[in-house]
Amino acid sequence: MADTSLQDVFNRVFAYLRASGVEMTVERYRTLLQLIEEAVAVTGESGQEGELLEAAMARVPRYFELPESIPPKATPPLCRGSIGYGRDV
Repeated sequence: MADTSLQDVFNRVFAYLRASGVEMTVERYRTLLQLIEEAVAVTGESGQEGELLEAAMARVPRYFELPESIPPKATPPLCRGSIGYGRDV
């Protein structure tokens, strides 16, 4: 397994955590390294980067409590409107 693939997996999981609103502390960095260590143990040294990333991402909910996200509304509320028909000019 190339060193760059481990760095890439770390960067991707780290970016995901930051984008999810997790504030990274020293303890959470250690937790992230433990997560990656477990993912490496599961995929083995010959595992591909995609397999390692998939194994790491699958473990994120077990290691980190992610803030609940509220999805935005799909459309703005409907309001009655007029484009001027029937108006005396």
